[in-house]
Amino acid sequence: MGSIPSIIMTDTGALIQAMHLFSPSLPIGAFAFSQGLEAAIESGRVRDSETLTEWCRGVMCHSLSSLDGHYARLAYRAVSQSQFVEMNAELLASRETRELLLEDTLLGSALKKWAVDQAIDVPDATEYSLICLYGWIASRLDIPEDWMVASILWTWLDNQMVVAAKAIPLGQNALQGVLKTLKPLVADCVQQSCLAIGTVAHSTVPLLTILSAQHETQYSRLFRS
Repeated sequence: MGSIPSIIMTDTGALIQAMHLFSPSLPIGAFAFSQGLEAAIESGRVRDSETLTEWCRGVMCHSLSSLDGHYARLAYRAVSQSQFVEMNAELLASRETRELLLEDTLLGSALKKWAVDQAIDVPDATEYSLICLYGWIASRLDIPEDWMVASILWTWLDNQMVVAAKAIPLGQNALQGVLKTLKPLVADCVQQSCLAIGTVAHSTVPLLTILSAQHETQYSRLFRS
């Protein structure tokens, strides 16, 4: 038998690294957060597969690709610890509610501990954004930049399905239909986040901000955000 081309081995190794870094079983506690979806469900704005699809589409197109994906790429490309710290601080400053900030920093802190346990060099920072730390770690693990952004988007989308299953609730067939509908959008958002580099990062989902703030005083809830 002939030898396996090195490029295939390299791609396979990078894929395994990405699967590990973005695995739902990674011990960072992402399952405890809904990123505003629980409040959207409580308000009645998200109530079925159609409204869930539109909710996810809006957040992905107008926040995750233009803000989170943007800063994940900048952190991935950071050439020094000081540059990472600057990008990290900028993204944390963009979190518009206490809940969204705490989610980012708590998960970032947990990911930092995981990275240290894995002997991955992590810059010194007062607080860590999960998204920026994903970018920094993915670069050190030789995960391609686009794969990293796609994984962030897919992990977020997959978590939204878990929230919807518990809080609406929706059955698995309906949720798989939502994922099927939105898969092409993930690829589009990866491309848009790349094209946006060099422009001003932004998030234009004011309803998410309002619902996140309302969630802080929601009477009964399953999730921390």
